Amino acid sequence: MFNYLAQLFLLVMIIVFGFSTFEANSRLINNLGDLSVDVAFQLAQPYLIEQHLQYGEQLVFTYGPWGILLTAYSGSIYHWIVIFFRIAFAVAVFLALRLSAEKAKGLANKIITWSGIVVIMLLWFTGQREGYFLFPALYVAYHHLAADIRVNNNGRRFAVSRPTKLLWLAFCLLSGWVALAKFNLFVVSSAAYLMVLVNDIKHKRGPILPLAYVAAVLLAWLSAGQQLTNLPIWVSRCLDLSNGYADAMALGFLEPYSFGLVAVYYVAVLLIVLSTLTVARTCRWQPEAGLILLFTVFVCAVSVKHGMGGNQIEQSIGVLITVMWFIGQLLQQQLTMNVKAIGSVWGKVDVITLTTGFVCIAIVAVNTNVPIVSVAQAMAGMRDNFSRLVADVRGISTDKWQATLAGTHQFLPRSSLPAGHTIDIYPHQTGLVIGRENLIYTPRPAFLSLNAHTNNLALLNAKHLETKSAPDIILFQVLAKDLSVNNRHPALADGPSWPLLMSLYDLNDVSSGFLVLSKRKDPPQYQHRLLQERRITWDEEVYLPVAQSSLIWAEITIKRSFLGKIIHMLYKSPHVLISSQTADKTEHRYQLVPALAEAGFFLSPLIENTLAFAQIQQREVPVGTIVQQIKLTSPGAFHGFWEQDIILRLYELNLPEVSQPDLPDQARQLMALQGLAGNTGACLFPPHIQSQGNGKQALLTMHAPCQSELVVPPAGIGMTIKYGLQDDAYTESSKTDGVRLEVLAIQPNGKEYNRWSRILDPVKNLADRGEQYFTINWQQGSVGKVYINVSAGNNNDPTYDHFYIQEISFIGIP
Repeated sequence: MFNYLAQLFLLVMIIVFGFSTFEANSRLINNLGDLSVDVAFQLAQPYLIEQHLQYGEQLVFTYGPWGILLTAYSGSIYHWIVIFFRIAFAVAVFLALRLSAEKAKGLANKIITWSGIVVIMLLWFTGQREGYFLFPALYVAYHHLAADIRVNNNGRRFAVSRPTKLLWLAFCLLSGWVALAKFNLFVVSSAAYLMVLVNDIKHKRGPILPLAYVAAVLLAWLSAGQQLTNLPIWVSRCLDLSNGYADAMALGFLEPYSFGLVAVYYVAVLLIVLSTLTVARTCRWQPEAGLILLFTVFVCAVSVKHGMGGNQIEQSIGVLITVMWFIGQLLQQQLTMNVKAIGSVWGKVDVITLTTGFVCIAIVAVNTNVPIVSVAQAMAGMRDNFSRLVADVRGISTDKWQATLAGTHQFLPRSSLPAGHTIDIYPHQTGLVIGRENLIYTPRPAFLSLNAHTNNLALLNAKHLETKSAPDIILFQVLAKDLSVNNRHPALADGPSWPLLMSLYDLNDVSSGFLVLSKRKDPPQYQHRLLQERRITWDEEVYLPVAQSSLIWAEITIKRSFLGKIIHMLYKSPHVLISSQTADKTEHRYQLVPALAEAGFFLSPLIENTLAFAQIQQREVPVGTIVQQIKLTSPGAFHGFWEQDIILRLYELNLPEVSQPDLPDQARQLMALQGLAGNTGACLFPPHIQSQGNGKQALLTMHAPCQSELVVPPAGIGMTIKYGLQDDAYTESSKTDGVRLEVLAIQPNGKEYNRWSRILDPVKNLADRGEQYFTINWQQGSVGKVYINVSAGNNNDPTYDHFYIQEISFIGIP
């Protein structure tokens, strides 16, 4: 009886613990900056499956149609399916761990098995989830192949019990559903069952497990409302997306990990492969051991690309340690049952390489962001998971999808969006348009601009705008510098779509940081004319030709050398940077993703913010933003990584002349604030636009310290700023000590023209409460830039220093 209760208690703890590996949905959306890419795709996942949008044909993303199984939100329709899956998955995984612990024979095997269980459970609990979700496929592959290895001269093989076979079958079914949750899980799981299939064919037996996996994948695909013909399309396009992942997401050649850390990491990977190689040697090079070696190399290769190119070395550590645990089990079982191997040289090498590999992985883990939780934190997390599970059983859904969506809608007024229309949003804030009354979200294929990071995907998104399924309304925004990934050139975010947006859509309104674009009924097409095609070299200063329309489109082909291709395959590539000098003599430097540069992008004028895009949309080209000169560099690359010749094609764009509506003063003012927000740096928190007075007045809030930069239009002869401190800065219990506002006017030659400053302290000075304003004047052409610096007050205390700018405008500009 006691044993039964102990097992029942263990089962409950298993379920609760298993739930800790799934992301919680306790997210607060306080401003547009909180709608990150991660939040955006998770908010989109339930909608995509509920609407049965077709992956492959209509959608391309690293998460598949069953992504809700792994992410924070499931929606109301599939909530119980997700709960059932997570319980089944947790029970199956931890029963497998318990079964492995029971089968461990001998002290060495018990130590390896139990220590491995503790380590991988700790990794899973602390957020390294890839190893957890891949565990079923890895378990089946390694154990199934190991079962057919002859362990002595009499041909004896490992015994496989009925519970183990049933567990294998359960893992096949679970792997099929997990494979359609995320593409890298699909790739590794499919490779695992391919190895099993090859082994079954070799032994001339029915491939029950591979067929069960395939059946589960197909069943999961169909149950998500997908058409079977779209499955190979999704796989093909996801392969393209994955191949461009390292170029698009890498922070740099030796960033964020140092050379020493990378070297230790690769030594660990090589030792894992060497350990598998020596196990194969110990097993006398039997075919099954060869398949284990081949599969291990494949998993390590996928982990390296994910870890290095995607800056997710912590996730790859979880997978590699799980692989090491399986190899260690196989090694000890082989040595235990093959007495001759115990004292052999190869047997000793096995132990040494595996132990050293684990030490190297531990060194990497200690020097990266792998979190280690305390016992108290772990128990608190388990209590939280248990309470959520009990709430679900009682019919109180813990899924916060609808509530989170409702929270995002406050940042987009309904008044400017006509009902009954289809809508899309650029670049990624999907939560704003999902679940909106009388609006239908119709995403583009790569529905997050960040993930349209290959030539094919960028062009696929552009082609979508020319189809009948193109949305009626588009909300568009150019991300501010502080929100841009890896300082990527702003025009690379769905770059090929920009000319189409400017010719197929009208600018109707500006709403909470977004341009509201509406589809034209009979839109004329834009025209482009080849201006120049030439070969340039690295570090060459290239002067751009003059275009009558002032709009220049660029297509740049950058290729790796043969050696560069090998290094990129094994590791990643260094960044490519483009330096652009504009007419105001300012140099701008951005990252250039080679695949997106080849697809094409706006080179001139330099469109760095939403305001600049709106000006082009209205056929206005600010003179100061025209690019006169560019230079391509790759600071982290050694000589010979890239091919020396770069192909540069420049086109003149001619957008169709259309009647543009005059935006109201309020909209123009909001665009000016967006431009200011898009040129901030060194801020304590990202500035954001919020509304006051029932949404009729926009404010740009900037928490001190913060600095903003504005380029002065050539006709500007002064500027006016309306500003102040928010009421809570001096009415809350923690009072502000004021802020210091400083405005610097800089001449075109870089020298200071004038400086204006003021201390604003509403606690001590009642006159400092409410709206403030000042005006600066200068002679036309004497000022090229203006810097706005907001710093903490006299006591240098940033608490409650909630500064805002209500209006900013240049004098002399119509």
